[in-house]
Amino acid sequence: MNEIYRKRIKKALLLLKSAPTSQALVLSSNPPATRSRDTHFPYRQNSDLYYLTGTSHQSLILVLRPHAAEQVVIVAPPEDPLKKVWDGAQPSTKSLAREIGATQLLSKDPLSAVRQLLRGTDTAYLQSVPGTVSAQLRKDFAERSPHALRGLPGSVIEAERLTSRLRCIKDASEIELIRKAADLTSASLLHSAQFIKPGIRERELAVLIEYLYRLHNAEPAFNTIVATGSSAATLHYHELSRKLRKGELLLIDTGCELDMYACDVSRTIPVSSETQAPLEAVYECVLHAQEAAIRAVAPGVRMTDVHAVAARELTYGLKQLGVLRGNISELLKKGAYKPFFPHGIGHSLGIDVHDVGPGPSDSLGILEKGMVVTIEPGLYFSKPTGKIPACGVRIEDDVLVTARGCEVLTAEVFPKRLEEIRNIVE
Repeated sequence: MNEIYRKRIKKALLLLKSAPTSQALVLSSNPPATRSRDTHFPYRQNSDLYYLTGTSHQSLILVLRPHAAEQVVIVAPPEDPLKKVWDGAQPSTKSLAREIGATQLLSKDPLSAVRQLLRGTDTAYLQSVPGTVSAQLRKDFAERSPHALRGLPGSVIEAERLTSRLRCIKDASEIELIRKAADLTSASLLHSAQFIKPGIRERELAVLIEYLYRLHNAEPAFNTIVATGSSAATLHYHELSRKLRKGELLLIDTGCELDMYACDVSRTIPVSSETQAPLEAVYECVLHAQEAAIRAVAPGVRMTDVHAVAARELTYGLKQLGVLRGNISELLKKGAYKPFFPHGIGHSLGIDVHDVGPGPSDSLGILEKGMVVTIEPGLYFSKPTGKIPACGVRIEDDVLVTARGCEVLTAEVFPKRLEEIRNIVE
């Protein structure tokens, strides 16, 4: 694994070196996230720093300077014996430096140490994450007078603009980790499916799924959504208070994070063997749209075109359901489907569940070999519409863009045909 991080660092150095002026990249550990007063959420490393180092050290700074004699430097504070008593020992920075080919620099004043390392650099890529040393440097440089900036970078760019170019294409080790996360997500969903029955609460299922993740040394990649009826029409539903009812559909949006890599899937499941016919029709419409959208995924295809494929299929389905009336082309032109399909077709996936993309604001733009994206069309009815009860149906898979098309990494997570799903639930 150590060789992977050396290769990634080398790639970052080459990218920095390709500029006509001297450039440097500074990445810092995330600060602890406060839950309330003096208690904190479980620590999670900065995604960019983890991508290049694989470390969970909470007080580390990585500096890459291709123009300097020491191109890779890690800056960390000396070990604090008192902090060690309360929080335990941090991973060894000496061992890390040796593994990734870096120079170790211990400093009680990391801000000053990094500032000194950046002298003679024209452009610095610094983080925008509040509380990081890298972000503090941005503020420091912005407040200095031109005279005080002599010898320091005259240009500062968000580090994420560089790291997103590195991370948007996944290497073989990343794809394997996403596969493993998908396998665990699958096992958790299949085990939980036996408890899907009228009368239990949404929260009970969510807790069970997340317990199974943690039982296998993983974490939920995001708060699991378990929603039925009108609750499923709320995209980021979080109350999880409703009881499952006979004849309804249950929407589960979940995924585990294993070794920092995420899975993200949605499945819509009949609560009982007898499902209302209009709900089945809505489900089949969404499934057809997802299958068409997945077939459209390939290198060189725009993500907006994949969305357009799903939107057309959903518009046709809504017309068949009697929700929309008129010419399909005109309905698409007016965006008549948008009240029922208000979100995008998907997002990038990797270390972050909503991972980086190569475009502005992490937009995906044109798909490339090695990208991993979600494909997740849906239809949502917050209130009864014609014969359709209030409901939400979303079907989501994680898809790898390959040389000639795509591969569904979550194909085996949980079946999508209603008859197959019923065989599992019953």
